[in-house]
Amino acid sequence: MWKVLFSAQAEKEVKSGKLTREDKEVISTWIKQIKEFGPQSLTVGTNFWHDHELFDNWKGHRSSAFSFKGRLIYKIKNKQVIVLVVKVTTEHDYSGGNP
Repeated sequence: MWKVLFSAQAEKEVKSGKLTREDKEVISTWIKQIKEFGPQSLTVGTNFWHDHELFDNWKGHRSSAFSFKGRLIYKIKNKQVIVLVVKVTTEHDYSGGNP
């Protein structure tokens, strides 16, 4: 079973009040899917999550969509069973780069 952790910055973004109830429900579903099936399940089939590898300042990270503009930016730590969400954005904003 996989673990999903949120960095302090991602936790702050989740608690900022910018996420809708629906956003939080979708993020909860994303977390459940990873915990049960692993992050590789996000790209299977129709790729509902629009999950993809990131480049440049975010090299080594991946992005999953939780809404039209909203993204979860995460990293699989040391090829272990930990997924660390480092950024949550409601505006498809990749600024800031690798924290």
